[in-house]
Amino acid sequence: MLRGCERLQFSVIESYRENGKVKHRTLAYLASLPEDCIKFSWRVVRFWDTCDEKLERFPKNERLRLIARIEAEIPRPDEETYADGRKMNSLISKVELAMTQIKNLT
Repeated sequence: MLRGCERLQFSVIESYRENGKVKHRTLAYLASLPEDCIKFSWRVVRFWDTCDEKLERFPKNERLRLIARIEAEIPRPDEETYADGRKMNSLISKVELAMTQIKNLT
């Protein structure tokens, strides 16, 4: 875990009025990414995979609008980078699973 770094967090927030006061509620937390990790393609791929999964519940026009806003901050990787990032994420998941299994043995 990275400590002391800035994170880019993406959520869908709804504003509304209640008794004349403006209030906000989170409709969906999409994903976050430490700013320092934008240079790591596997982290960006994991970020976008998480966003895409959570955005599926929104109507197409809303989903496309949200994607455009997110892509302005964190560009979507190209197909080759996506493939490499997914391979790396798969390896990382296997290592994390092995570490958990070893930890449970002790």
